[in-house]
Amino acid sequence: MIREELERLSPTELIEIILRLQERVASLEAQLAKPEKTSRNSSVPPSKSYKPNRKRSGGAKPRGPKPGHVGRSRTHQTPDVVIECRPTVCAQCGHDLTQVEPASIGTSQVVDIPPIEPIVVEAHRFSATCPSCGHEQAADYPAGLEPQRVFGPQVETLVTYFHHVHHLSYERLEQVLKEVFGLEISQGALDNILQRTALRLEPQAEAIHQTVQSSRVIGSDETGVRMDGQNYWQWVFQTPQASYYVIDKSRSTQVIIEVMKEAVPEVWVSDLFIAQQKAPACKRQICHAHQLRDLQYAIDAERSAFAYQMQQLLLRSQRMNKYRDTLPADVFQQQVRTIEQACDALLGMDVRTEIARRLQKRYVKHREHLFVFLYDPEVPFDNNGSERALRNSVVHRKVLAGFRSEWGASAFATVTTVIETARKAGCRIFEALRALLGPPMPFAPANRSP
Repeated sequence: MIREELERLSPTELIEIILRLQERVASLEAQLAKPEKTSRNSSVPPSKSYKPNRKRSGGAKPRGPKPGHVGRSRTHQTPDVVIECRPTVCAQCGHDLTQVEPASIGTSQVVDIPPIEPIVVEAHRFSATCPSCGHEQAADYPAGLEPQRVFGPQVETLVTYFHHVHHLSYERLEQVLKEVFGLEISQGALDNILQRTALRLEPQAEAIHQTVQSSRVIGSDETGVRMDGQNYWQWVFQTPQASYYVIDKSRSTQVIIEVMKEAVPEVWVSDLFIAQQKAPACKRQICHAHQLRDLQYAIDAERSAFAYQMQQLLLRSQRMNKYRDTLPADVFQQQVRTIEQACDALLGMDVRTEIARRLQKRYVKHREHLFVFLYDPEVPFDNNGSERALRNSVVHRKVLAGFRSEWGASAFATVTTVIETARKAGCRIFEALRALLGPPMPFAPANRSP
């Protein structure tokens, strides 16, 4: 408002304006007084946190090997090609040395990859008439050379591996295949290969689905994805042995019900998202990692004694869990009872600050879900396993910016289920895919030049 407009107002109206401005200033000052939310005190991902320049002083840890470290050279392997370097002429007098028996004085070994060229294998099918009965017998095409197939299993395995494990887009994958492998494949053909791959891996993915369903302890989490300009959600349901993925438009409990069907695990491990808390399970373990960050924010913002003591109690319970196998059973149980009693005392405290009081109400509501892991060694105290299971999918989303079709999203979930489960089993991903999609064709021209 300009001066003339203010001069026409009554004292009552001016007082009302001043009071509203004071409320607005107080609100802004309160917001400015709150600490910034980072990955340390909230669920903000580390990639979005500010990273200051690292200061290197004289006391900083030096780079390079530690003092006393003994280096090791690459171990020599059995060579595929041996080149004998024999002297032919004496450099001193020019005498012919070809007939002189040389002495071995050393070896030098280099590992290299020969030029990669695609091999085209063509099968000719014949039939023959039986001279005994007159039946015309036709031969079958060998596995991997069916008429409906254009590219062999090795090519299909490479395409699947590069796209799903190393997140190469169709454009980059087309370029890599052309420039590195000398193989021209259109983006449409790549699309068809990935569709066929997903279909062939569906039985394996369904077997993994059933494995997860039958597990007694299941962790779950979800992250956002984009599908043809729409917001979708990628869910993971995982155990230490297997990971099953679903991409759905919904973020509701209905997705969990459709995945679990009639199965009811003993313990469900997750964050406090409402859909996860409605999952069918006998018990629940809420993620401590999320709670530690939220408590840290209350400490930073309000200097809350409750938040600090609650944070220390959660950390104490985690430390105690690590000593489960080294302590006598009665001593461990006594320590668990002490932790439970300390928790009850904290939840009965008179907490006056806003953020800490909200957290206290949260833990009163979820009191029975705080320390389930202390009574069951198979239950983790956090949901980091689910977050790790989604990490590669998040990278895929950031690199490729989502999916263009529902079948593409569904295919990604199927292939990722197989890949991540193989990773948990300690398998080499490429070898696992090749075993499932078919071994390379054993037909190679004998006189092919290197």
